[in-house]
Amino acid sequence: MAKVVPRLTKRPIGRILVDAGLVTEEKLSKALEEQQRTNRLVGEILVSMGEIDSKDLEIVLSLQRDLAVPEQAMTIAAGIRKKLGEILLTAKRITPDQLDWALGEQKRTGEKLGQVLVRLGMVTQRVIDTTVAIQTNQTGGPRVPTRLRLGELLVAAKYITREQLEDALRRQKGTNKKFGEVLVERGSFDPKIITWGLRLQEMLVKAALIAALSITSVTSVSVPEATAGSRSFMLQVRAAVLARANLKILQQPQELIVTDADVRRGFVQAQAASIIELKNNSPRGCLLSFVDNGLPFQETSVNVMGRDIVLGPDGGLVTLPVIGKATITLSYRFVLAEGTQPGTYEWPIALSASLL
Repeated sequence: MAKVVPRLTKRPIGRILVDAGLVTEEKLSKALEEQQRTNRLVGEILVSMGEIDSKDLEIVLSLQRDLAVPEQAMTIAAGIRKKLGEILLTAKRITPDQLDWALGEQKRTGEKLGQVLVRLGMVTQRVIDTTVAIQTNQTGGPRVPTRLRLGELLVAAKYITREQLEDALRRQKGTNKKFGEVLVERGSFDPKIITWGLRLQEMLVKAALIAALSITSVTSVSVPEATAGSRSFMLQVRAAVLARANLKILQQPQELIVTDADVRRGFVQAQAASIIELKNNSPRGCLLSFVDNGLPFQETSVNVMGRDIVLGPDGGLVTLPVIGKATITLSYRFVLAEGTQPGTYEWPIALSASLL
């Protein structure tokens, strides 16, 4: 059953700056404390603190909405050509030690690296699917997305005009020179600016990569297998019978509003937020699957049929003794992650049903 994982309307600017390595978590925390006292914008505070240049901030702000859209974030993330393991390292999804272990296991079994990482429980299948999609974007189209090409960054930062960009591109055509070399060869352009642009380009691609792996849409149900060594074809067989256990959402908000009061108490309570209709023809009951995009929540718990279920970073499963047809009401408590800002977020839980 296809479903879409919800996302922020805009990815928090502080999160982007930290992901890119433009500011540290510590500096962001200080800026958020200042924001609570003054109600100023986080980016503005970081500039006044001297933690980020105003030109860098303007460029990041121009990408903020794109990094909240899975497809756009994936396109930007494809700007750096890397292998699957390198992408996961860059996105901080695995550690170097975990990669070395998985590569050794891959050599022993002959499996694909993604299969090994999922089997060992280091990442979910959803993360692997997204990473593979990013790699697919890398093999087709430009090496760097248009908005992050060096020339576009220099125009956005007002180091060159649009006319100067077009002139330099004309002079570059038919040569083996890099764009920066064409600008510098006339002797009137500071090579340090080229270094700045290339460094910012790499940092923003990294931020986009982390965003893509955090908010990507799920296009198919993936039910975790308990047996070590399970292969992808086993998931395909499982998906083939999902039509026998169906879920219909009768009522559910499209957005979740996080208020100042919610931030102060550390959680949002959503009582009777989802009303669903389950249909199942198996005497064994069925599985209710929750997919949680993890932003901006530290933990999510769901009350279903009197049971409190704590979801992991990628969601969770609960067995329901439903045979035939049943209407069920779900309540949620979203524990906010440190640094969460008040605002309107798309509804953060996607639901599906499958057979046991």
